[in-house]
Amino acid sequence: MKKYCLLLPAVLLTGCGSMSSSKGEKHQMELSLHKVRTEVEDIKHELNTYEIEHHVIEGKLIDQEQTIASLRQQVAELKSGKLDSFVQELQNLEKKLQQVSKKQDKIVTDIRQLSSHANDTTTALSQYKDKIAQFEKAIQGQNLQLQEISKIKEGITKLSQAESSRTYSVKAGDSLEKIARDQKTTVEELKRLNQMTTDLIVIDQLINLP
Repeated sequence: MKKYCLLLPAVLLTGCGSMSSSKGEKHQMELSLHKVRTEVEDIKHELNTYEIEHHVIEGKLIDQEQTIASLRQQVAELKSGKLDSFVQELQNLEKKLQQVSKKQDKIVTDIRQLSSHANDTTTALSQYKDKIAQFEKAIQGQNLQLQEISKIKEGITKLSQAESSRTYSVKAGDSLEKIARDQKTTVEELKRLNQMTTDLIVIDQLINLP
């Protein structure tokens, strides 16, 4: 937390500069936070897409397994019948079975790759959530600093206004010497502040006080 001193000229410049810098940092933080949230939404969308593809591939795998079971059953029936006329068909079925097995292996490989990618996406999503939490915490800190700077600036403004508005209305029986004594200052200081060349004053005249 920054420390501030209520010295009028220096603090006004320092306070304004710090406020401008803090607002700039806050704006950058908000832009970064918006970018991270957009990327998180994209990752969520991509993860949902991969999950849908995963289910589709699993459905295809089930269909392939049913096809393989049917082909194997046909091969078993042909072998048990020992029919020469079906030898060629059996060979064709065996070739199809090999092709289906290759497709099945490819589907299994695709499923593993999708699972790996889904794990990576989940990790990245977790990291982005951590970044969002950090940005939100930093923005809260910036807001607190801006509130403190605003309070200090208000105090300085009120103090400046109070000091600049100190005047005294001359009453009957007053003199510069009496006014200076009551206000704990000197006649010379009053004459200097009010640009007076003589000690002459009149009733209802406003005298600026130090």
